[in-house]
Amino acid sequence: MSDKQKLSHLRHSCAHLLAAAVLELWPDTMLTIGPAIDNGFYYDFEFSAPISEHDLPKIEGKMRDLVKHWKSFEKIEATIDEAKKRVGDNPYKIELIDEIAAKGENVTFYQSGNFTDLCRGGHCDAPSKEIKHFKLLSIAGAYWRGNEKNTMLTRIYGTCFETKPELDAQLTQLKEAKKRDHRILGEQLELYTIEEEVGRGLVIWLPKGTIVKDELENLGKRIEKQFDYERISTPHIAKESLFTTSGHLPYYKDDMFPGMKTVDGTYYLKPMNCPFMHLAYRAIKRSYRDLPVRYAEFGTVYRYEDSGTLMGLMRVRGMTQNDAHIYCRRDQVLKELVDVMEMHRIYFATLEIRPEDYYIELALPDLENKADKYFDNKNAWDDAVSILREAAKLANVDVVEKIGEAAFYGPKFDFNIRSATGREFSATTNQLDFCAGERFGLSYTSDIGEEVTVPYVIHRAPLGSMERFIGFLIEHYAGAFPVWLAPVQVAILPVSEKHNEKALEVKNELKKQGIRVELNEDNKTLGAKIRATTLQKVPYMGIIGDKELEQKDLALSVRTREGQDLGLQSLYEFMKTISKQNL
Repeated sequence: MSDKQKLSHLRHSCAHLLAAAVLELWPDTMLTIGPAIDNGFYYDFEFSAPISEHDLPKIEGKMRDLVKHWKSFEKIEATIDEAKKRVGDNPYKIELIDEIAAKGENVTFYQSGNFTDLCRGGHCDAPSKEIKHFKLLSIAGAYWRGNEKNTMLTRIYGTCFETKPELDAQLTQLKEAKKRDHRILGEQLELYTIEEEVGRGLVIWLPKGTIVKDELENLGKRIEKQFDYERISTPHIAKESLFTTSGHLPYYKDDMFPGMKTVDGTYYLKPMNCPFMHLAYRAIKRSYRDLPVRYAEFGTVYRYEDSGTLMGLMRVRGMTQNDAHIYCRRDQVLKELVDVMEMHRIYFATLEIRPEDYYIELALPDLENKADKYFDNKNAWDDAVSILREAAKLANVDVVEKIGEAAFYGPKFDFNIRSATGREFSATTNQLDFCAGERFGLSYTSDIGEEVTVPYVIHRAPLGSMERFIGFLIEHYAGAFPVWLAPVQVAILPVSEKHNEKALEVKNELKKQGIRVELNEDNKTLGAKIRATTLQKVPYMGIIGDKELEQKDLALSVRTREGQDLGLQSLYEFMKTISKQNL
């Protein structure tokens, strides 16, 4: 058994222990499921009365009492009738038993101490000796099976390790993650809001968050200009026929919002920008000399994610992508793929994302086991996969191959980022599509005057969705954005009311130079103003007091958000400092 499997079994065993403790304390609780997960475990319960995180120490104490008497896990096999008798009137367990029966699998329970639970297995051998280093972490709501139409359950999260140092390290990281949580910082820094009246997973960017979003878009547009992209703009909805042609309706319908019936047909919110860009390419007659054609757009798309999976900016239902599509000949595709990899490197370096903070996955199809998920053309798949492997070599990047993760229209590179909070997520992508040319009738005139189908379209989004990427950046920087990205770059703090006039003059001069500046005229002490500005993560504070008023030219005493005193500076010299840090 691998170390990873062993840890998973330990955590699953701890989930059983959690359920046993809850039943001891609240005997009328309905049990559902309790799996091991990447960083620990959870168990979902239906309580008859609400509990809170204040109850976690009590539950944890009961777990420690119970585990002393858990010597092993005993496997119990049961018929369907016996299994249903064991679980009584628990509808969740009955549903699971019916599913097991439908698959023709054996029904098994596992018992330790006085506790028995429906379970496939995977436990530690000696729970009383092995389950020692655990901690209950939090409580959250979770719909049964992640479906918002089902009952809302109470999910208790915990973590467990083989040794105390490992547990302590995890708890330290979780403490740091809490400080960096983009949902907490997003509210504190007034970046965005998600309101029930609008809908879950739909983001309203507030003025400061819009600045961050705009600055990232400006960065994207500058880099795309260097690589000769042309910008286009497309609608948010389209007729059903477009998504049938693209393949999204047959392959992606469950992730799309329902269609809207009108007098001239059914319309759908777009889940992808691709089909619209393909039509933009098709609208103009092309020669082989025109290729590659590179179209780019910050396009907003909509996907119907299950409400149970939504999480702040990281998982949303409406997202803006820095999308682009490259239409190229077979002899051009390798260079274009390598150039996109270089674009990723430039973005990541600019945003201070180190090479050790991410890895690249080569997502391949599983044509043997899941052929119905993919476009049916094995030769095309083989060619496309070989091209991506060669592109990785030419770009001098290492990739981890993952079977079964390809898009339905081709293989892809996925860039997976490890955040400072310990979370890992797929952030950006570089995909090779061999279907679009034929599906959409995309062609060009060859050097001998023949119409040739565009063999390859590259889909690329080096920032992925703006929502997810900004969520990552909030946590990456702990809200302390670099100067060029900070919503407010300078806060002017007059010491008292008599300094307000000069402070306003300094603010206006900074504003004229395009520097994002705020003036704090609150009737509070300077210390209080500094504390408030520090909490807002503003990079620089310019203090205006008697000493600054005495200067012949406009001046300010500069302090950083880290607490460093940079002393008295002329406004002109300070503006040069800010300008050097802007992109």
